[in-house]
This record gives sequence, C-alpha cells and structure tokens, in this order.
Amino acid sequence: MIKFQSLARNVEIGANSYLLTVGESRILLDAGMHPKQEGKNALPEMESIDYDSIDAAILSHAHLDHSGALPVLQRSQPDMPVFMSAPTKVLTEALLHNSVNVMNYKREQTENTDYPLFTHREIGKVSKKWHSPRQNESFNIGRSGKTNCSFYEAGHVLGAVAPVIRSEGRNILYSGDVHFEDQTIIKGATLPQSGIDVLILESTRGGVARPPDYSRQSEARKLASSIEECLSARGSVMMPLFAMGKTQEMITLLHEQQNKGNLRNIPFHVGGLSIKMTGIYDRFTSRVRRNHKGMHMMRTKGLLTTPGKRGELPILNGGNIYALSSGMMSERTMSNRLGRHFIQNPRNLLVAVGYADPESPMARILNSMHGENIQIDSRHDPVERNCSMKTFDFSGHAPRESLIEYVEKLKPEITILVHGDQPAVEWMHKELNARVPETEVIIATPGQEIQVG
Repeated sequence: MIKFQSLARNVEIGANSYLLTVGESRILLDAGMHPKQEGKNALPEMESIDYDSIDAAILSHAHLDHSGALPVLQRSQPDMPVFMSAPTKVLTEALLHNSVNVMNYKREQTENTDYPLFTHREIGKVSKKWHSPRQNESFNIGRSGKTNCSFYEAGHVLGAVAPVIRSEGRNILYSGDVHFEDQTIIKGATLPQSGIDVLILESTRGGVARPPDYSRQSEARKLASSIEECLSARGSVMMPLFAMGKTQEMITLLHEQQNKGNLRNIPFHVGGLSIKMTGIYDRFTSRVRRNHKGMHMMRTKGLLTTPGKRGELPILNGGNIYALSSGMMSERTMSNRLGRHFIQNPRNLLVAVGYADPESPMARILNSMHGENIQIDSRHDPVERNCSMKTFDFSGHAPRESLIEYVEKLKPEITILVHGDQPAVEWMHKELNARVPETEVIIATPGQEIQVG
C-alpha cells in the first residue's frame, strides 16, 4: 500500500512538504517554510500528524521552502531521523540559523508573537538527528526494516538529491527540485531511467515555455555583453541573487566569461549571507561531483570584494558589479537597501537571472515603466526607476520540456505533480495525459490523501 498526501496549504511553490506512507512506514519528504507568509501561517499543514508518528524524514536540499520548518516538525517527532546529503546538512544548519535572526528581527519590528518559530539552541539539538548516508549508499528507513532508500543527484543546487524509496516490490522517486542540464558549478541530475512505479515530480516551470534555440552558453555571452556595454558607459550593474546556489553559480559563470575575454577583470561585490554560503560551497569543492573542481571562490585573487564589517553596504560607484542578496530584493536585504539608490541612475543596469515573485520588489521594478516611481521599501518613499533592465534565463529548475521528456522515458505507472502554481501543474497535467497516456497523472491537492498503489 502506498499513500501520498501534500501538506502544503495551497497548489503553489511555498511550504513544500509531503507525507508518504509505504507499507508500514510513514515518511516525510521535505519540511519547508513559505517565503510569503508570516508566523505559523508559513508552516506546512502539520496539525493532523500525530505526535511521534513519522518513521523518518528526507530532506531533498537546503532551500528554506524545503527545509525551513524542519525544527518545528522535529519538535513533535522527537525520535524521527532525518536523512540528507552531507552538503545539505551544512547548508541547512547555516540557513536555519540565519532564519532565526530574521525571525527575531521580525518580532521586534512587527510584534508578531509567533516569532521565533524555533531558536538557535533548538537547531543544535535537532541537528543531532540528521544523518548523511554516503554517496550511492542504500540505507533502511522506517521501524519495520522493510523500506529502503537511495539518493540520486538532482542537479539543482549543491547537495540536492532525489530519493528513491523501495518497499514491497514498489519503487517511488521524489524528484525534489531537479535540473537535468549542467549549470556552471553543479552538474545535471543522474536520476533513474527505468524501474520507477510512482514519480513525485516538481512542476516549477510548467507554465513557461523555453525558446527552442536557448543555450546556456549563448545566454552567458549575452549577459557578459550587456554588462560590458553598461560598464563602458560608466554605469554599474546590479544582479540581485539568492545567497545560496544562484550567487555561486553566477559568480563562477561571469568568471568564465572573464577568462574567455568577454568581460573585463573586475571583482564582484558580495555581502551578507552570500559570503557564508560561498564559504560552504568552497568546503565541498573537491568532495562532490561538480564542475570547477578544486576552485575556492573566496580564495581566488581578484574575484570577490566583501564588506569590512557585517551588514555594511558597498559604496555605490560607477564601474562596479554588485552581486547582492536577496534575489527578489526583499525589504531590509542588501540588494534592496542599495537598490533604492541604484535604480535612480540612468547609467546603471539591473539584471534579473532567476525567479521573482510577482509581489516582490524585484518584480515591481521589472514590471515598471522607465521614470515610474516604485515603492521597493515600505519604510521609505517611492523612488524613480531610471536604470535600464535586462532579464536572462539561468534557472536551477528543469524547463518543462525536459520534465515531460523524462516522464516519457521513465513511463511510471503514476506521476504526482507538486511544487508548481496552478497554471504550471495544469499545463503539465494536460501535456502528460496527451504524450504519456499509459501514466496516470495526478495533481496533488493539499490535504487530500491519495492511494497510489
């Protein structure tokens, strides 16, 4: 018997968490926190889970929309082991500690008594239950000893895995966040090509088609050319980036363009959480399957410029490249604080290289008209957007075409669509029904328990 239940509160990308019942084992897949919600509303729907009733949890990767609720969940599941890759363990611990700092600040500013949802001390306590199996090692999960698991590389960010769970002759694959193509640092996924009965598949990019002539190499050249054009006109470039994953990928990509002579050799300004995340990437430079093996970004001469003290903004001058977090220019982050002044200068270029939530400051800028006043920080007056803007595709998620092709090749009995907004999962559902009719395709409805085997 196999049962699946989405613990997300809506069909969207948010507090990702799923409960899988396989035979006698109850397994939790991820425990994320919703980036757009506040307090307890940011958590998955965990109220229906009985105390100490889950046999094991698996964390696909460290991003907070997959890991941010883990300490809260472990509070009600004190004996539950949590399995993740070694890089994910280090990255998750760092991100959760940063999350506590953010929650403490929010409590002071908003008087939301839900915060903090967990403490630094609690992270130290629950992390003792985190286990990192060796690469390609098969391990047992659950109290019965009849359920087995293996990790496959998912290609999304450092440490991302796609677990295959085996029990009673049935094989279940959870993709997590997946990318089949090589990025600058992280190599593409190595998922099974056959033998899967149930596939739980992300649908992040299901609502957007990628141009058929797209290539990462040509996109990188276009980005370098745009940056050069701006710098030659005595402007500066800002690339708001997620601190973990996107920062390291884009800095290395631009470093490649410098080595090819497509971009001048100037350092990239980074700060805040990005520094810590880059240091962790460097720790695993020779211990994982990756490109640029052995490269230490923090030690590469002339590559990075970091602030003199914590939280200090870089000086805003012409001729610089600012690779600052957060990627959506959320309020109180370095990209938002510098961005208020940056976007007013007509010589400057704002570059978007990843997802921006429609309600985020970054999206408001991208959707604005030249000369329009934009509110990017609620504590300050709107500012006039005079800078130019360009968007490039360097997503860490597989395009929908690749997801469909993988299902066509795998031909599982059942495919469950998760981690996508309504238009994305509906497009995937319709396309898979047409192209893989032998596969039953299910959109995971939050709270509904689905029997799939």
